Amino acid sequence: MNSIMFETLMDNNFSVYLLRNMDEDITEKDVETLIQKFKEIPVKFATIDLGYMSLREFNETHLAKMFNNFEIPYFTVELPHFVKGHFSGQISQIQNKYNELKVSYDLLKDKNTPGAQELSYLIDYYSNELRELNHYINQQIRVESITKKILSVIKDRDSRDLTFVHVGEENTLVEIMKQLKEHDVKSNILFIQKSKFLL
Repeated sequence: MNSIMFETLMDNNFSVYLLRNMDEDITEKDVETLIQKFKEIPVKFATIDLGYMSLREFNETHLAKMFNNFEIPYFTVELPHFVKGHFSGQISQIQNKYNELKVSYDLLKDKNTPGAQELSYLIDYYSNELRELNHYINQQIRVESITKKILSVIKDRDSRDLTFVHVGEENTLVEIMKQLKEHDVKSNILFIQKSKFLL
């Protein structure tokens, strides 16, 4: 990551800057450089979408260590326990069934038989189930948890004077922005993609 580049997504309420140019691998030195720049801005705090990761696992990452080294407070957002338990089990069951069916289908020599067509239908069915379940978790449960955390952190502050970082997944960003706008948040938000920075 030779240069740190943020793309501006302007909004009437607040500005979101999305870190771009991340096709290459991110090194520990890149993470340190980025967090140092956050300190200069200055960024008041960071929120971290942990997803299925535990707080203990996150605290072992280089990203967490750099936030601590540069004294930038961070607040983590975990998926609720019922999601981790119930939905992860459900996703695992559907994934296993999908894999089982896919292996059976791939081994068939003639894929035009009624049995092969039934397998193909079931593979599509379980694939859609997985997609819908992941969409529900990401676009509803995860986004609501993140928005609540951000609102609780900025509750007693003037959001117009705030710049903060959100470390998460890009597929949740638009919905988070929408919900923050509905709550009249006017902060500058720097967004970085979690999967690129959790070393």
